[in-house]
Order: sequence, then C-alpha cells, then structure tokens
Amino acid sequence: MLELNFAQSVGLFAFLVGASAFLHQNGNRFRLHLTVFQVVLCSHFILMGAFTAAFGCGISALRSYASTKTKSNKVMWFFITLLWLMGLPSLQHIYELLTIFGASVATWGLFQTEGIKLRILILFNSFCWLANNLLLGSIGGTLMESTFIIVNLYTISRMLTSRRTA
Repeated sequence: MLELNFAQSVGLFAFLVGASAFLHQNGNRFRLHLTVFQVVLCSHFILMGAFTAAFGCGISALRSYASTKTKSNKVMWFFITLLWLMGLPSLQHIYELLTIFGASVATWGLFQTEGIKLRILILFNSFCWLANNLLLGSIGGTLMESTFIIVNLYTISRMLTSRRTA
C-alpha cells in the first residue's frame, strides 16, 4: 500500500501545476509552463529517491526553457547527450531507461517541431513516464501522466478542429 507522505504531496502538487500546461495551444506558453512543472516534479523525484527521474526532470526543465530561446541543433543535442550521460550511471532499474528515451524524444520535439507534431512527441514521452511512474509507485506521477495524456489528446483534437475550420 502506498502512503501519502511529503514526497507524494509534492508529486500531487506537481500534478496540479503540470495538468494546466497541456491546455496551452501556444507553443512558447506551453514550453514555459512545462519548465515550472518540471522543476516541481524534479523535487518530487529527489524526495522519492528516484535520481534518474530527477536528473531527467531537471535537465528537461532547462531544456524546455532553452527551447523557448533557440531552435539550435547544437543545443538540442547537448540536452539529449546530457540526458544519457547523467541518466545511465544513475539507473537503478531497467524501466528507468523509458524516462531517458522519452525525454530524448520530447527534447527533439521541442527543438524541431511545433503544433500537433510537438504534441504527439510529448504524448509519447508521457506514455514513457507513465510506465516509469507506475513501476516506481509514484501516485502523483501516475495521476499526472494519465491526466497529461488525456488533456494533451483533448488539446490535439482542439488543434485539429481549429485547423479544419481555418
């Protein structure tokens, strides 16, 4: 049975912060909101002792912010390389590779795509993190990624609808 302690409470707070990020249709607002969410989530994973996930979130926060300022391939590859160099040595469980892989795909998406394509790549990342959070036992993380998937699918459908009417 999972207990609701301080670490889980921080995860639930991150869930609330993050859920609203996926409602943004504007790419830069979405990226900036993701930055704030990832900082809070990083704290949750540190408190849970899940350092691979914490590294991934910390790097992802910096990456999300950087993607609002530049679309440089060098910067993108720096963050992808950093994810792998920091993440691999801290692996405690094989399923934690999902967080590194998902974050790498999301990084590519944040620097190389916009609109619906970006949302689909972020959706893939959410599925990777959902699997990690289920296996880790993170209540907030599991609720968060499940909600992100639903809200992101809703926003994608809104974007598709507005594209058809335009």
